[in-house]
Amino acid sequence: MIRRLVWWTVSVVTVLGVGLAAAPAGARDLDRSALKPGLTLNEAVQAFGQPDAIEWVNAKGQGVFFLFFENEGKDLLKLQAGPIGGDVVTRDDGRTYLPLGFVTERLAGWGKKYYQQIKPPE
Repeated sequence: MIRRLVWWTVSVVTVLGVGLAAAPAGARDLDRSALKPGLTLNEAVQAFGQPDAIEWVNAKGQGVFFLFFENEGKDLLKLQAGPIGGDVVTRDDGRTYLPLGFVTERLAGWGKKYYQQIKPPE
């Protein structure tokens, strides 16, 4: 278990380090058509840039690593009909983020509904 955690940590640090050369963080309009199950962590950082926030979640013994990308504050539900339209989480500061959840460096799910299914209520 510790070996897996160390491996994940090294992988995440490497990917986020590579992401420094990608698009800058901050509010942006993400190309949501690039989101597909199985997308690698590295591909996500290259496509969307440095995440605005990260979070580890223990989902019944399985680690899920979330990257959060701030959107431009637009109502995604009105902008796009599709699997993630309007599917953002709102933080305490009022900013909205699109969460991407990775299991073993592969995109397992995204959006508010997926995040709420994985993250236990506080």
